[in-house]
Amino acid sequence: MTTRTLPTRPARWVRRLRLRLQVVVVPETAPTATRGAARRAAAVAVGSSVLVFVAIQAALSGTSAVTHLVADPVYGDKEKRLRRLERAAPPGTPRVILLGTSRTGYGFAAGRVQTAATGVGTPAVVFNFGIPGAGPITHLIYLRRLLADGHRPDLLVIEVLPPLLADLPDGPLEARMLKGDLLTRDEIEMVGRYAMPVKRLRQQQREAARTPVHEHRFKLLGRIFPSALPWQLRYDAGRTPDPNGWGASDVSEVPDDHRQRGVAGTAAEYRDVFQHDLPAGPAVAALRDTLELCRAEGIPVAIVVFPEATTFRALYPPRVEPKLARFLADLSTEFGCPATDARTWIADDLFLDSHHLLRTGAAAFTDRFAGEVIVPFLHERSSQGAR
Repeated sequence: MTTRTLPTRPARWVRRLRLRLQVVVVPETAPTATRGAARRAAAVAVGSSVLVFVAIQAALSGTSAVTHLVADPVYGDKEKRLRRLERAAPPGTPRVILLGTSRTGYGFAAGRVQTAATGVGTPAVVFNFGIPGAGPITHLIYLRRLLADGHRPDLLVIEVLPPLLADLPDGPLEARMLKGDLLTRDEIEMVGRYAMPVKRLRQQQREAARTPVHEHRFKLLGRIFPSALPWQLRYDAGRTPDPNGWGASDVSEVPDDHRQRGVAGTAAEYRDVFQHDLPAGPAVAALRDTLELCRAEGIPVAIVVFPEATTFRALYPPRVEPKLARFLADLSTEFGCPATDARTWIADDLFLDSHHLLRTGAAAFTDRFAGEVIVPFLHERSSQGAR
């Protein structure tokens, strides 16, 4: 991970603020009344500061209990954008939501699908709910949140990232990324069913409730002054320029040496994961529970494995390929949902590294997936409505 030097502007601002807040020292030779007044003024200032700090803590703690914009701003920002799109659409417009990881965030140009669907007479709200670090367990949490927040997709597309389905000895791979301060108490109890580190998550959640200013400091600063933080601490993946949630790559092409560094970093991150059994374990149970929830709610589902470069596919042991194919086919049969394995769809030079798509790669994947899965679904839904 590259270390970035923080800009000096915040440091200068803090120094100036400290100078302004310095306590004026009253000489011992000053009259007793003057010294007493100064002490009382200092006591009032300190007491007021403490009260203000406690009030801020209480306000943040209360706010984080009623909105995800504080505790989990990436989800909160995405949900807010989705709500804005839904309100702008005519009543009865179908909603297509793609729930996924950073692969989805980079690789699914939802606005292109929305435009294309409108162009062929099947208008829809199409939204990219791809969030870095998310996986089957987080997807189940997010689906429950979306339903509770009043978002009922007419088609839910769920990304499957095979390494996240590995049965690791220390619990799901997601456990290394999911933090308790992002979750509610009920959500922490729920994820305990999937071998997540509940004790650690509870502790993080309690610390966030006790000292929200400290625990949420990066989330708050990332919203107010993002340039003061390195990218991995900003929590701003939900604030994309695209209204449909697409977090497109900032570059259109990558020099070979940069791509090779990305390929090497990805291989180092996932190589050991592929040595364990997959798809298997608690993450598979979470994916199945998500599909069960959709079936219970009457929500149509489609499953997709996003494109991968040849260097990423080379990480799969030979034993995994047939098992993964059977797994996807069995899910498709059991839950009556299409399962698309798109790993070979895109050429290697259209990736940022070995599994995150550049803009051109995202456009190519999106157009093909929309043409094969989303638009046919919308046509069928429209024809059934007409009958």
